[in-house]
Amino acid sequence: MGLTPPHAWLRSVTAMPAPRWFFRFMYDRESAAWARRQDEPELRELVERTADELANVVAPPGPVADLGCGPGAHALALARRGYDVVGVDGSPRMVEVARARATRDEVDAAFEVHDVSAPLPFADASLGGVLAALVLQHLADPAAFIAEIRRCLRSGGFLLIIAPARTGAPLASQSLYWRLRAAFYSHVPGAVRFYDTSSLCRLIEGQGLTVVECTGDGRRVRVVART
Repeated sequence: MGLTPPHAWLRSVTAMPAPRWFFRFMYDRESAAWARRQDEPELRELVERTADELANVVAPPGPVADLGCGPGAHALALARRGYDVVGVDGSPRMVEVARARATRDEVDAAFEVHDVSAPLPFADASLGGVLAALVLQHLADPAAFIAEIRRCLRSGGFLLIIAPARTGAPLASQSLYWRLRAAFYSHVPGAVRFYDTSSLCRLIEGQGLTVVECTGDGRRVRVVART
């Protein structure tokens, strides 16, 4: 029997996404930290810019789905702009946080617990827009996820999707917790999938959507696509 080449295990694990139960557990545990972070000025500004980006291509009321909504910041920002929004997340505690924030802020947005790697809980051609911010990297079958979005979007509907790009840039966050979390994602093989503009556009176009805009800043890749 030959010896395993050095680092061969590392190459094999890199292509192996972590199991879904791990991320559900992790995000349940992180829900309080995520909720606190929504009030940081830098993140609030980023959320508003993202909501504006979808609003530039989808007229209210949509309807719009926020897939992997977490504590609901994007969904609430869209609801304040007059959209009929449903936020979906696989973490029950994240959904609890989102519902509590909607109640506290008196914003009309719905939130559901649902594993986005399963068929989406929307009828064919029922959505005017979909936001999927930093969820694609966790999925074992990202093509199936995009295909489900395509099924749910009506003719002329838009998808705004954001995925992480691997980068060697220094971590700017002042929080030790978030620096450690980002370092884990960047350096532990198989924890998340990373994308660049080419790979993300190919994935989306392969499921029958037309890419309208694709940008990358070294940390994230953003694509706007339409049916």
